Amino acid sequence: MVDNRVFADVLIEGLDDWVPIDQLLWAAKEETAGPQWRAFFVELLRHLLDNGLIRIGELVEEGFSPWGGGTDDVVRLVTDDLDRLDWEPRLGSRAWLCNTEAGNDLARSLTG
Repeated sequence: MVDNRVFADVLIEGLDDWVPIDQLLWAAKEETAGPQWRAFFVELLRHLLDNGLIRIGELVEEGFSPWGGGTDDVVRLVTDDLDRLDWEPRLGSRAWLCNTEAGNDLARSLTG
């Protein structure tokens, strides 16, 4: 079970804007020391997607464009992109997070 405090800052930041995947990577690294942080990142990403708290997509001229597919498809797209960047995206990743209404509701509950 993933504790809400692990991703609280990511969702709270998502109340105001789209969030680069870097923020979720940082949260995973902060929570899990050593080489297991990548597996924890995937678990964290799956948790957020499966619970309908975020959507993953990329920024285009018109704004945020969510990626289609189920959780497995989206996780694969994210990890493939991170593999391409040696898991050091430095804002070079295509993947961005957008809170859903449920994510916004949870973020608001975590701030108060």
